[in-house]
Amino acid sequence: MANVMAFIDGENLTTRYEEMLKTREPRLPDVSEWQIREAVTHIPGKFAWSRHSIRDFALGDNLTRAYYYTTFVGAHDELDAFSAQVGACAAEATVKISAGNLPEVRLIPRVFKKTQKGTKTKSVDISLCVDVLELVKNNALDAVYLISGDVDYRPLIEAVMRAGKRVYVASLSSGRSHVLPNLPDVFVDLDRIYFK
Repeated sequence: MANVMAFIDGENLTTRYEEMLKTREPRLPDVSEWQIREAVTHIPGKFAWSRHSIRDFALGDNLTRAYYYTTFVGAHDELDAFSAQVGACAAEATVKISAGNLPEVRLIPRVFKKTQKGTKTKSVDISLCVDVLELVKNNALDAVYLISGDVDYRPLIEAVMRAGKRVYVASLSSGRSHVLPNLPDVFVDLDRIYFK
């Protein structure tokens, strides 16, 4: 069984989701005989997530962790409450060639305090990269599942692949670099998960 860990650039996902909301209709809950889809969990300006974001796994892949990286503006007690909200969400990986889902895991919040809204920090990008490289170095995973449309992660993707690990990348189409889909072993377009 191959261990896969997901690393979600929550700032990028939330920003891209909110940009697409201006022109697209979000996916609403759809219950059918074959599949149950949930609406996107969305806290404007702070958080966007669908438990079905991690998908198209190869047979034998097993999602062991899902880290959600973002920043937060506010008091420490508000940050703690927001982190708890993120941690209450789950991720449920979907296998590409199977009629089922893998066991779900909860999101592990990696929330960094930001002094004011609108300022750009690199705390999410740097922390995500350091965590991935540390886990790759320690041989703690077999594959990385990165959710981001940011081409700044290109060196990370290439380094992980040079280390002999598989890389999945998933993103929304808004703001996505045109080179990103060609970099990883597997690319997943999340538009169909978040929008009609």
